[in-house]
Amino acid sequence: MHIKILGYNIFQKGGTTRSNLNLIQSFLGAGHQVTYVNYMHFRQREVTQLKAEEGQAIEGAQFIAFRGAQTLAQADLLILTREDFFKFAREVKHRTPGMRILGEIHSPLAYLNPQMDLTLEAIDAVRVSTSKIAEAFQKRYDYPYVFPMYVNHQHVQFQAKPVHQTHNLLMKARFEDEIKDISYVLKLMRYFVYTQGEMSIRLYLQGYGPSLELYENLVVAYHLEDYVHINGPEPTDYIYVSTSPYETFGYSILEAMAQGNRVCLYPGEDGVLKDIYAPFHAVTWMTKSLEIDAAKIVAMVNDTYTDAEREADVETFDTQLAQSHDTEALISQTMAMAAMHTIDVSQIAKPKMKASYQYVQNTAKRIAVKVKETAEQAPKSPFRKGSRLYQLTRKGLFNVEAQVKKFQNQRRHVSDQAVFIESFHGKNFSGDPKAIACAMKRLYPELTIYVSAADPLVEMEIRSYDMTPIRFGTRAYMRAFERCRYAVINGNLWDRLVKHPEQQVIQTWHGFPLKRMVNDLVDAVERQKQAQQFAPRMQKWDVLLSTSERYENYIRSAFRLDTHPNLTILRDGAPRNSLLIRHQNDEAKWLEIQEKYLCQRDGSKKYILFCPTWRKNARQSVSELDIVALLERLPSSYEMIVKLHPNEGHLRERYHHLHPRVHCFFNEMVDIQELYLISDVLISDYSSAMFDYAHLNRPILILDEDTVDYQQDVGFYFDMTEFPSIQKVTLDVEKIQQYIETTSSVDHQKVIAQLMTYDQRDSDEQVVRSIFAR
Repeated sequence: MHIKILGYNIFQKGGTTRSNLNLIQSFLGAGHQVTYVNYMHFRQREVTQLKAEEGQAIEGAQFIAFRGAQTLAQADLLILTREDFFKFAREVKHRTPGMRILGEIHSPLAYLNPQMDLTLEAIDAVRVSTSKIAEAFQKRYDYPYVFPMYVNHQHVQFQAKPVHQTHNLLMKARFEDEIKDISYVLKLMRYFVYTQGEMSIRLYLQGYGPSLELYENLVVAYHLEDYVHINGPEPTDYIYVSTSPYETFGYSILEAMAQGNRVCLYPGEDGVLKDIYAPFHAVTWMTKSLEIDAAKIVAMVNDTYTDAEREADVETFDTQLAQSHDTEALISQTMAMAAMHTIDVSQIAKPKMKASYQYVQNTAKRIAVKVKETAEQAPKSPFRKGSRLYQLTRKGLFNVEAQVKKFQNQRRHVSDQAVFIESFHGKNFSGDPKAIACAMKRLYPELTIYVSAADPLVEMEIRSYDMTPIRFGTRAYMRAFERCRYAVINGNLWDRLVKHPEQQVIQTWHGFPLKRMVNDLVDAVERQKQAQQFAPRMQKWDVLLSTSERYENYIRSAFRLDTHPNLTILRDGAPRNSLLIRHQNDEAKWLEIQEKYLCQRDGSKKYILFCPTWRKNARQSVSELDIVALLERLPSSYEMIVKLHPNEGHLRERYHHLHPRVHCFFNEMVDIQELYLISDVLISDYSSAMFDYAHLNRPILILDEDTVDYQQDVGFYFDMTEFPSIQKVTLDVEKIQQYIETTSSVDHQKVIAQLMTYDQRDSDEQVVRSIFAR
């Protein structure tokens, strides 16, 4: 029998490659002719290298590059090893009607796009991993020609000797946190070290992918440099850990067990792994609860994997898994399904785009991207990034894009069940947009909530709230925005986003203004520049939130709201401050936030939140205040949290290493409202943080460093002496120390009454109801 296998890239290491190589070897061993069609372009030397690595087992296989349906036709059996290859089945059937086509589902069903056209009317049979998946697939697609069979794992041989004990944990996976959730294990390591004081466990991460930077940053953020090792030497003995929300088989799990190691697995949201691995003594099941999982892993570390348990596991493998990849069984199952599945080729619609055209299109895209990158990076290229020609070309292309999207908007509608959220252009997940998103999740759990993220750390934070992160500026980002009826932002929309007539843009802005803005700036040149940029962006707003009459007066002047008569002002208060009002004296919430940021639960600690605003001029320190001297004058229970402005995030390293009692977190992970709740004192300068913090009636100190210069360059809307409860101080650390130690509460009622009048305990939910009532 002549068998063709279409795979993505067999020359790239990974579980899918190993599965395809096993498949080739087993077919050749059974006497079949095998042609492997590689979707990605390759060079002949890669074939030579692969055959050298695999030896005689694949010597008889032919490797060809995909060039369209003609490279898939003219065989007895075609195996499509990816769901996104199923679309080629229609054209292949028209070319070779008698050819049998087997589609393999390797992705969890939860990750399959419901809109994907699987062309099942042209596929004779579908293979999935387990009976449970087969039942779910049959029900979802009303397709009965599906059968369960594990991927070919003939290379796996169980050794008899177990690894009795170890303190090492190992994860080998693609670094893609959305589908592997490795960040959970890093949180678990932080829990071991800083909550339980368990210092003996080490975690080794092996892999590659887009989340590498995320994991490196988390190791630093969680202070795990001595406990977590990424892509270093792999330990010989370990407990293998898998935390993926979904798996269909778990190659690396089986390989780890085969070497005598135990494994600690999350069973998956669909329980598929439990169906496969439940009989093994080597397996312990995780729950995604830090406390429970920590106890389970500590028990594994302290317990022994006995020879008797290993002997039973080897027997289980031999009887239940070793024979489950029989090649002839795969062929016979496929042919049996094909015999039942009558396909009338005349009834199969011809594809709208031929496979060869798709190949040319994809190749052209890859070349275009390469040419673009080369042109942008070449120092003398007229199209280099930042050049005038580059900027003009981009502007022209974006104008054309905007016109196309306006035309497309006439033919499509937006969804009431989808919401777009963006806070600080995706630089973190906080403020009013976050508060509104969380309230929406509580009140309307059926909503799909897309949240903008400009960084992997932000994406991780968004996923922890069971919302969908979308990377700022990507095609997915633009499509998500275009789908949603409601968009909640606290800055301005990205200029490339074209608003649909049915969309509602809710502008929350970001704090009560002390500093003059846009049309009220003191500097005439800067005022004109910002006003020209701001005016067209403001016209996209439909709703603006308000915290008080005074707030509206300043905003009306700064933004020239009189030029936007259709703008609706919602006087329901600031949703972000509902958290402060609800949890002002909530000890449990205080401890929860302390553990989130500081890896401990210690009610004796006192925190000073230092929150300076941004200056345009580059600086190496956010203030002349000697914060080390201040801390050393205070009792050891006092610690300081330095919250940097997003534009000064590069200073994090300086403050992170400044003093053991100084903490400075990645801005991408911080919700400042949470830091307010655990802080006993706020020190700031001109930041609007002070007005939100006033809800807690705790001391607020305003540093008087460059007030005169700032007044001349930017300007203020009012003099802070109007609110005597907010204490103005100099850089005298002795006086600041005395004030902090002698003042535990302050009555900020005048601040709230004047500036934050509309803020209520349920402002977040009331704003959501007002939005959906429109």
